[in-house]
Amino acid sequence: MLPFAVVDFLDGGGVAIVTCKWFTGPEEDACYWPPGRVNISKAIKDVLVPNPDWPKFKVRVLEKAGNYAHATAKLLKSEATSDSGKRIRKAKRKRRMDKYTVLEVLEHIADGNSSDVECMWNDEEDGDGNADDARSPKIGEDRDEPIPVVGEEIEIEAEAEESQNQEDREDYEHEGDVEPVLGDDPFTNITQKSDIQWRRHTRFTPVETTWESPTTDPPEPLTPHGYFKQYVPSQMFELMSTMTNIYAEQNGVRGYKHASASEIEVLVGLHMAMGVLRLPRVRMYWSSSINIGIFKETMSRDRFFQLRSNLHVVNNHERPPGDTDVFFKVRPIYESIRKRCLQLQLEEDLCIDEQIVPFRGKLSVLQYIKGKPSPWGVKMYFLCGKSGLAYDFLIYQGATTELSEQSKKVLGHGASVVFHLCQRIQAPNHKLFFDNYFTTYNVLEVLAEKKIHAAGTARLCRFANPPLKTDKEMSKKTRGNHDEVRSRDGKVVLVKWFDNRSVVLASNFVGVGDEDEVERWDKKERQFEKVKRPEVVKKYNGGMGGVDKLDQLISLYRIDIKSRKWPLRMITHAFDVAVVNSWLEYRRDNEYKGTQPQKFMDLLEFKMNVAEVLVCSGKPQG
Repeated sequence: MLPFAVVDFLDGGGVAIVTCKWFTGPEEDACYWPPGRVNISKAIKDVLVPNPDWPKFKVRVLEKAGNYAHATAKLLKSEATSDSGKRIRKAKRKRRMDKYTVLEVLEHIADGNSSDVECMWNDEEDGDGNADDARSPKIGEDRDEPIPVVGEEIEIEAEAEESQNQEDREDYEHEGDVEPVLGDDPFTNITQKSDIQWRRHTRFTPVETTWESPTTDPPEPLTPHGYFKQYVPSQMFELMSTMTNIYAEQNGVRGYKHASASEIEVLVGLHMAMGVLRLPRVRMYWSSSINIGIFKETMSRDRFFQLRSNLHVVNNHERPPGDTDVFFKVRPIYESIRKRCLQLQLEEDLCIDEQIVPFRGKLSVLQYIKGKPSPWGVKMYFLCGKSGLAYDFLIYQGATTELSEQSKKVLGHGASVVFHLCQRIQAPNHKLFFDNYFTTYNVLEVLAEKKIHAAGTARLCRFANPPLKTDKEMSKKTRGNHDEVRSRDGKVVLVKWFDNRSVVLASNFVGVGDEDEVERWDKKERQFEKVKRPEVVKKYNGGMGGVDKLDQLISLYRIDIKSRKWPLRMITHAFDVAVVNSWLEYRRDNEYKGTQPQKFMDLLEFKMNVAEVLVCSGKPQG
């Protein structure tokens, strides 16, 4: 059954959209209508279940629709043909007529409200969809009659206050029940796909992208463990010890001895050392033949396995009712790491991409991404700099991913991820890059409004099929040829570049621009040749690899454990992210200080340093 209907109220109330749940019976000859305290527009969109106390009215069904947008279109058509619709429009027109002098109009313009004045010249459309000929024309239109002099009265339509949408004042009966949208509505001026138009012969004008680096003094470099503690503070280890003990008690683990925070630090430190040493079996770290002191002298093998199998970050029995967070069990540790990421100073060039946490066990949101080094696992979205430093992230969890419903409806899932992570970017003129999973015409528009210069590879089906040259046409020309089209409003440009094969990039700040030359190997001539490259390709290649670099650094010394418990896999990955981000932060601070690169710790040395400090915190004294 279609969820929406356009009905004509037989008592002369006019034509309106109702949800089919509001009909009082299968005959559909009467329906409920919400009282004045209810936000009617939102109640219809959200298919609100009617209250039996609502008043009932006799109606006649005119049309039915599968979604609200189609219902709105059918409502406009029905208003044009319905007798009651015509009566309502005529009454509104008569009630809303008011008198203004030209002097009052000029004062209104002087106050900066010219858009409101233009609205005052507008009238309701007549039944055939055209403006009523008897009304006053819009400002700027040609007139058959002379313009009246100042002081002479002219009739202008004024918007009546009672016609204001109640949605601006209340949300159902309870305004506080709905999550607010971040900032002002950023989707007001976006272009519908059917309205996108392209021009070929007008070159895109590059946008000014001068970025001013913050002038704050660089921080003094810390020890490796000092950087790590900024991501995982001591309070987190205390929380983990408490929750691990609670979980062991709930499950009645035999012979379990309560763990302290220092023991959890030792447990984590030993796992980090395993990621560096990489023996084929866990039990070998306690083998007498190998004799690795950092393991044998700090924690017994049985205690290690006992703590690891019971390791927890939350109390499973204290989950809030109605909580839909798939990753509730590991949320505190990821929020601790994200808190530090949000405090970091952003780079000029940023990128957004996916990361996979390797896992093959049972999990409702398990993902498979072809082409990734570990295609199976938990998907995360990262906002990173060119250096690989993570500034924000989002864990994918299907329909309950932390994205606003409005952005998903308007932009789609991939572009909504970009919009969500871009709330981190406050200063203007940052450059942001992402691949074709995230790139849409509308997200480039929204980012341009926020003064974020964005570019990404593109799928042509998302850009209203622009008139770019075909691969066949471009393959007949010299290698490195390109084609460029821009939107009619000049906000978005598409560049198709043919190297070995074609690639399409979309941008809101640069197109072909200043081309440079790159070397490519010619198989036929068996020599290198110079190939022209558009500026947008150069900037994309230079700024896109941040998330891949972070992923590569994590994979070098990953805490690789074999477990089908996804919380354990996610907890160890959180520590990997914290260590790598700590090392990148350490390198950046030392570069600001002027330390020679030869004196930097590499990632292996840095991670072992952190592991040793954690292990020594719980090592028996004497």
